[in-house]
Amino acid sequence: MPRPTGFLGVEFADRFRKSYARLTAAQQSQTDKVVMALAKQAPTPGMRVKPIEPEKFYLEARINDGDRLIHRLESGRLWVVDVVSHDDIARYAKALTGLL
Repeated sequence: MPRPTGFLGVEFADRFRKSYARLTAAQQSQTDKVVMALAKQAPTPGMRVKPIEPEKFYLEARINDGDRLIHRLESGRLWVVDVVSHDDIARYAKALTGLL
């Protein structure tokens, strides 16, 4: 069955897999919704998708009040990098090697 048009392919970094495993069931459900919306290229205003300054290499999407999904869009793919607390976003301000 062909993939519906408009969907991005999704790749998950090992770092994301480890972070995701530590989340509660409710947080995992919220994260799943954000990943699906990004893959469908239909983010909601509540996600507040924006680049992480200063290099703008990574993007953040709001999962809930405290958690953010770190990701990249490249070559027609959604690269899901990590789930971090809002306070930990600064470590993604520069391009880190080995995450994708």
